[in-house]
Amino acid sequence: MAVLVVSALSVVGTDEVTETEDFTVKDGAYAVVLDEAIVPYSGTSVTVEAANADGKELFVGTANGVDTDSILDGVAQEQISNVEFPSAVEHRFIPGYAAPEATLTDRDWWISQDTGEKVAKTFDLDADPQVLVISAANEGENLDGTTVSLKMRVEGVLALSLFGIALGIILAGFAAFFFLRWFNGRIRPEKKTAVARNTDRGSGPGSGLGTGADAEGARVDSGRVQSSSLVKNPDPAKAAPPRRTSTRGRRSLRMVTAVSLTTGLALSGCTALPVAQPHSPDITPYERTAMRPGEAGTFMTGYTESLDGILNDGGTGLEKIQGEPLIDRTRAQILIAKKAKQKLRAPNFSEVVAGSPSFTEYPMWFYAFGTAKGDEKLTQVQLATRESASTDPIVRTASYIPTDQMPTLMADGHGAVEPGPDAFNEEMTTTADQVSKFLVDGKADKADADGLKEGGFKDFRGYLGDLRGKDSGFDKVDVSCKPYEKLDFTSMTLSNEHGAIGMGEVRCTLTIEVPDDYSVDLGDTIEAVKSNDKDGNTVKVDTAHPYVLLKTGDELSAVATDWNVLSSRFE
Repeated sequence: MAVLVVSALSVVGTDEVTETEDFTVKDGAYAVVLDEAIVPYSGTSVTVEAANADGKELFVGTANGVDTDSILDGVAQEQISNVEFPSAVEHRFIPGYAAPEATLTDRDWWISQDTGEKVAKTFDLDADPQVLVISAANEGENLDGTTVSLKMRVEGVLALSLFGIALGIILAGFAAFFFLRWFNGRIRPEKKTAVARNTDRGSGPGSGLGTGADAEGARVDSGRVQSSSLVKNPDPAKAAPPRRTSTRGRRSLRMVTAVSLTTGLALSGCTALPVAQPHSPDITPYERTAMRPGEAGTFMTGYTESLDGILNDGGTGLEKIQGEPLIDRTRAQILIAKKAKQKLRAPNFSEVVAGSPSFTEYPMWFYAFGTAKGDEKLTQVQLATRESASTDPIVRTASYIPTDQMPTLMADGHGAVEPGPDAFNEEMTTTADQVSKFLVDGKADKADADGLKEGGFKDFRGYLGDLRGKDSGFDKVDVSCKPYEKLDFTSMTLSNEHGAIGMGEVRCTLTIEVPDDYSVDLGDTIEAVKSNDKDGNTVKVDTAHPYVLLKTGDELSAVATDWNVLSSRFE
C-alpha cells in the first residue's frame, strides 16, 4: 500500500497532473503532428503545449486525419509516435517540402484552431480522436526554436492516495494488534492440577504416602514402585468446558482482508474508476464525409456569392468554383447573355441539403440540393468534387428536378449516406446510351427510364425538328450524340429512402449544311458562341444535355429540365 501511494504521488504530485519532458522540434520542420488515438490512456484529458523561443506566432488546430494526411503529404514534419507519462515523448522527423501547396491555417476543414506565441490544446481521450497539428501561423516560417510538451489530468489520484494512507494506518494498527495478540498467546502458564497432601505416616498397612511420592500417588523406594493410590475420575458435570477460539478475531481478519483486496484492485486499475486508466489504443483509418452535417448551407451560400461576382466580372476566376462539364455550359451562358445584353444571376437558395459517403482519402464528392427563393417548384441538384485538402470544392454539374421529386437521404450517425447499389450503376450506363439514342432518333419505346419524351429532351427534339423543317432552308441537318466521358458519373451515386439518385450528361454535335446561295443566320445564341470566323456553308454546333436519374422502387426516371448550346464553328 505504501509503495503504491508513494509511487502515485511522486508521479502526479498534489496538483494531479503528470507531464512529459519538453522536446525541441527539429529545425526545418513545418509542422508537429499528433494522432490523438495513439495516447494509451482513457478516462481523462491531455493538453498539448507549444512555445517558440524566437517569438514566432504559432498555430494549433485539430482536424480529421483524412484532411491532415492529404495536405501534409510530403511536407517536412515532426510526428509524435508514442506517448508515455511521465516519460519522454517518442517522435521522429520526416523530411520533405518546406510548406504545403496551400496555406494551412485558412483551410475550411479545421474542427478547432488557435494562434499565439504560446498555444495549448486540450482533448478528451474518451471522445472521437482527431489529429492535432502545430505549425507556424505566418506564411514562409517554420517551427525552428519550438518546444512541445504534453500534460495529462489524473484527478482522483490524490484523494485515493490520502485514502490509501489512512487505510495503511488502519491496516498497520490491525497488524500490530494481531501480532501482539499472537505474541502474548505464545507463552502460557502451566495449567494447575490437584497435588496429593504430603504426610509423615510410617510404613505399614494403612499408612499414607510418605516423602518422595510421585504425582501419580505411588511412592518410589529404591527404584521400584512399592504401592499405588487409586485416582478418582472427575465428575463430567463439574468439568470445565473446552476452550473456544474467539470468532470476533476471525471476523475482523476477514473484514481487513476484504478491504485490502478491494483497495488493492482499485489502486491497481482493475476496477472502473473516474481517473486516468491505461488503455490500448485502437488505431483505425480515419474516415470523413466530403460535406459534414450543417456545412451545406455555408457551402451553397459561398458558392452563390462567388458565382454572382464572377458572372458580373465576365467569368474571371470561374475555374475556382466550377469544373467540367458544368464550366463549359456556364462560359457559354456568359457569352450568350453578353450578346443579348442580359445579366446573369446565381440562384439564391433558401433550403439546402447535402450528402456523401465516408471517405478514407481524397478525392471526395458530394451531392447538394438547393431550393431557390421564388421558385419553390424546382430544386437544383449539384454534384461537387474536392481533389485534395489543399483545394476547395468545385461544382462539376448541376441540373433541376421538381421539388416534389426531391429524394430523402438516409444518413448514419456520422452524416454519411450509402452509395447507390451496383445494379443502379449499371442502369446509369444503360440510360446514358438510351438518352443518346433518343436525342438522335426520338425513339424511346425500348428505354428503361421514363421521362425521355419530356422536359429538356423533348425541347431539343423540337429544336432539331425546326432546323429540319421545310421552311428552314437548310439542305441537311445531322446529329450525333454520346455520353460525357471525362467524369465517371457511375462512381458517384447515392442511396435514398426509396431508391437511389445519380447524374449524367450527353454531348451532341449538330451538323448543319447551308445552301451556297444562302446567308447563314442561326440566331444570337449560336452566333454568340462562335469559335472561329471561317467562311463556309457548314456549321457545327455542340450541345450539352445534363439530367438527373432517379430510382424509386422499381421505377426509373430520367429528369432533364433544359439543354445548352456550348459552341459553334464554321467549316
